[in-house]
Amino acid sequence: MSTDRPPQLRRRPRDRFRRRLVASLTVFVLVGAVAAVIGAQQGPRLRDVTYDPSGLVSRPAQRVILTANQALQRVSAGDVTVTPAAAHTVTSSGNTIAVEFAGPLAYDRSYEIAVTGVRAPGQPATSELRTTIRTGSTDVLALVPATSRTSGTSGTSGTSGTSGTSGTAGSAGKDRIVRRSLDAGGATTVYQAADITEYARLGRSLVVVSGTDGRSAVDIVSLAGGVQDPSAPVEHLTLPTAEGRVTALHVADDGASFGFEYADTTTGQSRDVGLYVVDMTGTHLPTAVAADGKPTAGAVPMTVAQWAYVPRTERALVRTGSDDLVLVDVSGQTDPVRLGSATYLHGFVGTGTTAVVETGAGVVRLDLTDGKRSPLAAPPGSTDAAYLGRIAQLDEDTYVRVVGDVRPDGTLAQRILRVDASRASRLPVVVPADASITAVCPSPNGQFLAVATKSATSDLVSIVDASSGALEASIDAASVDWCGALPSGDEIS
Repeated sequence: MSTDRPPQLRRRPRDRFRRRLVASLTVFVLVGAVAAVIGAQQGPRLRDVTYDPSGLVSRPAQRVILTANQALQRVSAGDVTVTPAAAHTVTSSGNTIAVEFAGPLAYDRSYEIAVTGVRAPGQPATSELRTTIRTGSTDVLALVPATSRTSGTSGTSGTSGTSGTSGTAGSAGKDRIVRRSLDAGGATTVYQAADITEYARLGRSLVVVSGTDGRSAVDIVSLAGGVQDPSAPVEHLTLPTAEGRVTALHVADDGASFGFEYADTTTGQSRDVGLYVVDMTGTHLPTAVAADGKPTAGAVPMTVAQWAYVPRTERALVRTGSDDLVLVDVSGQTDPVRLGSATYLHGFVGTGTTAVVETGAGVVRLDLTDGKRSPLAAPPGSTDAAYLGRIAQLDEDTYVRVVGDVRPDGTLAQRILRVDASRASRLPVVVPADASITAVCPSPNGQFLAVATKSATSDLVSIVDASSGALEASIDAASVDWCGALPSGDEIS
């Protein structure tokens, strides 16, 4: 007797599998179709937002990138609103929208970005993408002499110790570079050494100049977690001669190079005083900027009265010893540009394409792209003083300036003016009668000012609001790193 099943019975399991497969595929198709319909009705949605909180408050041209869940039709600037208002441009590509801010934003503040009318190609439905970003808080690096103590906003002393800790003075006889946040008391020691004279941030490192009596040393200190990296040795640069004096240290914003004025003191006198630059992508050997404005190994250096890097570039604006203005490409890739003459370099405006310089005819704005000069706004009251000090630009239209009158005893009574196109007003910053202002340095976004004062017994840096003059913090220090953006050499306040 045969046990074979009828053909229709043998095919029945295969038929069930086929029916299940068809059913599953049908469900997937239906789900995809429903999702497509819903997507077409709802419009694109926000998937991700990326930005650098610290960069937004310290540099212009910083971007916030909004990424949608699907490709987008082109988004225009009119579709994007930023609250509170901040100048910006908009570009879009694929599923991303880039909101680029013209200048640095305010510290520790929330900004809402809304994009309306967002549409996927070929889809009728529109949607709104909305997000809130938070900018970074500010901190400063301050140079605290060995005998000083850092103080909080209330005037009480902070605490420090070795690198990475907080407390009073560190190792005996050592100066300290400390990091101080404006929204917290105390300070953190970043690095300490004897006889520190200048310092500057260089990417994830510090450049530190130290020494006395015309015998300078230049060190590159690696950082980890914002303080000296104990596992990385300090790099000691080989200077052009056996003994020399280093001053006027400046670094490029991108950290690719730094430079300084150097004087050979091996004979006991200053010789071959001039500008040297260090390429951090190369050998780290200081190279003289020759009289023709090009970095040249072994050359006699260009004489320098003042200099500084043009913000966000590898170019340096130099006032020579004969008051010529030269725009030098530190990388050596382009020829130097002669820009006439000036008797003083005050600083830079906004994005850095304009410099504020003093000439025999007054103070002007110098366009570094074409050499054109235009008068600086000087409304009534802005120049009514016997002493006119450095101008520090806050934004495109506003600057501060130290001015002063001579007291009967011959000392100088200084004050700080805030000046725009139409008016000059005194910023209510108290300067002790026995002290003098040595520097006024804006924060990178122009929101605050570091006012450095010196008396016979102490140094003090007061951080004040640039609009109201309200005190935000005070540090018993000689300087802060914000001042490194201002041209240096022969100084006025």
